[in-house]
Amino acid sequence: MAAANDDEILEGFLCPICKADLKSASQLTSHFETQHEEEQDLLRSLKDIFGKAKKIILNADENDLKETFDRALKFNIQDTFYVQEEQTVGVYRSSIDYFRAVRVARLERYATETNKLLIRLDKLVCNMPNEASQRKQHEQEVVPWLDGSSVKLCPNCAKSFNLTRRKHHCRLCGSILCHDCSLFLDLSVAKAIVDPSVSQPPTTQEVSEKTGLRLCEHCYNLVELRKQVQESRNAKTPLMSTYEQMRNLMDQAKPAVAMYEKMCQSLFDGETTYNLQDVNAMRGKIGKQAEGIDILSKKIAGYPAEPGTRQAKLQNSIRQAAAHFIKEELLSLRKLPTESQIEEVRKERYEKAQRQVELERRRAERDRDWKEGEGSGNGSGTSKIQHDDDNPLLEQMNIIRGYIKDARKELRFEEVAILETNLKELKKEYQFQMLSNKP
Repeated sequence: MAAANDDEILEGFLCPICKADLKSASQLTSHFETQHEEEQDLLRSLKDIFGKAKKIILNADENDLKETFDRALKFNIQDTFYVQEEQTVGVYRSSIDYFRAVRVARLERYATETNKLLIRLDKLVCNMPNEASQRKQHEQEVVPWLDGSSVKLCPNCAKSFNLTRRKHHCRLCGSILCHDCSLFLDLSVAKAIVDPSVSQPPTTQEVSEKTGLRLCEHCYNLVELRKQVQESRNAKTPLMSTYEQMRNLMDQAKPAVAMYEKMCQSLFDGETTYNLQDVNAMRGKIGKQAEGIDILSKKIAGYPAEPGTRQAKLQNSIRQAAAHFIKEELLSLRKLPTESQIEEVRKERYEKAQRQVELERRRAERDRDWKEGEGSGNGSGTSKIQHDDDNPLLEQMNIIRGYIKDARKELRFEEVAILETNLKELKKEYQFQMLSNKP
């Protein structure tokens, strides 16, 4: 090997003078005898080296082969073409571009082949019939099967086909294989591969020909590799799972805060829908949510990350945003009214309601007197008064009170508000009946 130019490396049986490649040792020696007769010393050295090497290869014992060969390569000072100069570093070349080109071409080939198999898999799975006879015809229409009349051996295991070892076809490429070399892909897994939005069920039982697609090893490996790529893309890191838990708590805390404000306003207005214990329970629930958000945000900020990197900055930003949310949204709640304030407001509302009831009673009496005077000639002034114990409104009100009690225990205050509204409507209806039936 010799360096002809600064950017070219030559290998082979090269002439040290003219750098010609003579392909073999005999041609090199004959080249020296004819073209470079004046360099007899160098010619003698080459012949000596080749002769000793040939003798070593043919006749030397294996035990002392290396020692003899090393001794043959040692030149005598008078027979060596020696340059009294310090050697410099030879020409070198990077092969990264070559390796990269080979790798890209191979990846493109596998990607193209995998995409073609996925298109066929999509056509097979989408309109798969349930009956076995129709299913086989459907598979042959999507992927043409190879003619196996001339195939005597399985291409994978090289075993001959016979009555016990039948010929089968891969459903994706149509190639021939035996049953032992067949691999089966579950239909539910195939649907999840072609449509990532479909959740993939866990496959614990063994897949057979009835529940899966028969594939050759090559197609199965390509499809399985695509499945692994999809799973790795959809896999969640611990940081992502923790962040989702924190966001879930934040989403739950927002309506809880709105409900707390609504309950406080109800107390300030003197309404009886909620009581002070309900509002304190809701405040405690919001406090627990704030504590959970704070713990999860600290956990996110504590995950290992290189200082100054984008991930470290993102984790710190998440922690700061969570702290700001807790401070501004969850800890800045309205102060609750005192018991005396609630009683005073409710007393005013009660007196107002009493006056309203009295007005309604008087109005009902006037309407009843007018109807009795109008119908006195017919003698139909008697009215049937239903006993209080048999009134269905009282039974409905008792049932609703039981529902309200259960909803308060489980802190479902939105349901409490709806039930309280229904209870008020029933109370108004009951009062109207009592006023209408009063003599």
